[in-house]
Amino acid sequence: MTREPSPPSSPEGETPSEEQKHYRARRAARAADAARLTARANLISTLRVVAFLAAIVGVGFMVWSPAPPAAWAAPIAAMAGFFALVVVHARVHEQRERALASVAYFERALARLAGEWKDSPSRGDRFMVGAEEHPFIDDLDIFGKGSLFQLIDATSTKRGEELLASWLTGGLDAEPPSRTRERQAAVRELTTAHDLREQLAVSGALLSDGDKPDPTPFAAWAAAPAVVASPAVRVAAFVIPAFTLAALVLGQAKVVPWWWFFVPLAAGLAVTRAFRARADAALSVASSRESALGRYGEMLERIEAHRFEAAALVKLKSDLESTGASATHEMARLGRIVAFVDARQNEFFKLFVSPALLWDVHCAVALEGWRARVGRAAGAWFAALSEMEGYASLATFAFENPTYTYPELTDAARFDAAQLAHPLLRKGQRVGNDVALQGRGTALVVTGSNMSGKSTLLRALGTNAVLARAGAPVCAERLALGRFVVASSMRVRDSLDDGVSRFYAELKKLKVVLDLARRQRGERDHADEAVGTAVFFLLDEILHGTNTRERLIGARALVRELVSLGAVGAVSTHDLALGELEAELAGHVRNVHLEEQVEGEVMSFDYRLRPGVVRSSNALRLMRVVGLGVEFEVPEAPPK
Repeated sequence: MTREPSPPSSPEGETPSEEQKHYRARRAARAADAARLTARANLISTLRVVAFLAAIVGVGFMVWSPAPPAAWAAPIAAMAGFFALVVVHARVHEQRERALASVAYFERALARLAGEWKDSPSRGDRFMVGAEEHPFIDDLDIFGKGSLFQLIDATSTKRGEELLASWLTGGLDAEPPSRTRERQAAVRELTTAHDLREQLAVSGALLSDGDKPDPTPFAAWAAAPAVVASPAVRVAAFVIPAFTLAALVLGQAKVVPWWWFFVPLAAGLAVTRAFRARADAALSVASSRESALGRYGEMLERIEAHRFEAAALVKLKSDLESTGASATHEMARLGRIVAFVDARQNEFFKLFVSPALLWDVHCAVALEGWRARVGRAAGAWFAALSEMEGYASLATFAFENPTYTYPELTDAARFDAAQLAHPLLRKGQRVGNDVALQGRGTALVVTGSNMSGKSTLLRALGTNAVLARAGAPVCAERLALGRFVVASSMRVRDSLDDGVSRFYAELKKLKVVLDLARRQRGERDHADEAVGTAVFFLLDEILHGTNTRERLIGARALVRELVSLGAVGAVSTHDLALGELEAELAGHVRNVHLEEQVEGEVMSFDYRLRPGVVRSSNALRLMRVVGLGVEFEVPEAPPK
């Protein structure tokens, strides 16, 4: 029988980690706040009903009884109290929603620590479009259920989500180590900024009830050239309403004929109609739910109010003051304008009050004035916000994995790790290994029996390289990493619709890897061959879709070519003859293996990496274990 490692249990008596204690204490405090605010909200609701009924009864008493006029103070006070309680209730309700959002934030955090995060809706599925053409995102489980993105993402906006995804996928050119070190410093600092990360998450959670909002349309509108109203329109916006109100008052007082009121009103309607197309374009964007201006301003305020030390965070904060005024102040000013815009939603106001006061014209003029003054800075504000969301996501990941280490980033082509393991495996399941690849044109040939962990080892190499380049800590005791572009061929899928066989699909992926290596070789103009970007290739069960003879010939040729191009990486295989490359390319290729352990009929795996080529196999044993029920005939070796 085969014994697999079981997921770690969490018995009730197990000592919680410091991270769990931190989250549980904060969750309990926020839950207590939510309970207290719920009780207060219920009490206020009851008082509202009492105040409203008291006002109604008081009015009835005043109408149907010979009470003195001074007694009207009682129902008026009751109604005033009712409206005051409405305002207070709204504030208490908002505080309660914040407390509940905090509770949900810590619940998700505790779920991650318990390894129960794979039901999170933030999977990044939209970034999987074209995954087949990308060098590694499908092979390394960057997006989708149980993915690296799903584990890390704590962003609240689509722009923040997109930026985090870009850090994890990278471009075809590796960033210089200096840029990644800046991200590392920002992530380190935010790891201990628990209040800021919680506040950003809570404010973000209240942005919308469904999908993450996208500030891009609003930022695009803000950055577009402002259409400033002419002086005549500005003057008319004040003069015409003044004449309309004056005519209304004077007509009621019989000072002027009552129909004079319709003259300035008609003029106002004409100006509104002429200005409508321009006004509607501005008002529709500003009043749309997608802009979520108040919540965005709140998140920006959190950033502006915090003091930072890391260079990347200091620059990010300075971007919020690029107009000379703070983003918080400008967003608050815009929020007030939008509040006036949203008053148009009332039908009575829209039909009667708005035309008389040229409300739409005033709001559009105010919006265009705001856009002309600071609109172009809005893009920088939202870029800063999305960057902070990305840093906060990585910082939360770092806090929840205190045993992870920040890698040493160098220009040299090297991958030198101690006790490196896969970050998507639970702590009790993963096994660390030492892996060293020093210099250009170096590779590991990984052999091993079935289920021994070859694919997991390759994915651990690639996933940690992705984390390192994103600026996050890695699942290792130590890692020194060169300037790499990751490229892999591991998870290969055929396509019935496109008439593509699995073998042909693998050839296409291998071509992507080889083309990248050739491109990097062609672009490398450093005198020192040890410096510059190199391809970090990961090839799993290479060319196993064809016969043994051609597979071995093709695999040997491919590894030779990659090594000659200065690429660095690892290839797993069941073809033990591929291990002959170690002698053929001495100093460039090294053999390592993983194997099973057998005691009687029990087969187990320790997932430990050992030098040399594997000397055992377990395919026939596994066929017996699963109960195929066939007789095996091992052919005799052919005569020499």
